[in-house]
Amino acid sequence: MFKSEKKLRKIYLALMIFIYGIFTPITVYEWLFTDGGFPLTAVIVGFALPFMRKNHLNQVREKEGRDPV
Repeated sequence: MFKSEKKLRKIYLALMIFIYGIFTPITVYEWLFTDGGFPLTAVIVGFALPFMRKNHLNQVREKEGRDPV
């Protein structure tokens, strides 16, 4: 694993902790218990982030000359 891939893995880990641990629960709480609208942004980001992470890391591996997993 190259340095750039390790750095990106750490960034994606932090993003996933923030999105799934803080952002999504707060927006769902606001939707259920306040006058907020449906948390469409949280749903889209929650479903898209794992796919974005996988595709981006595969592109980095290809660029560095390794086969994507």
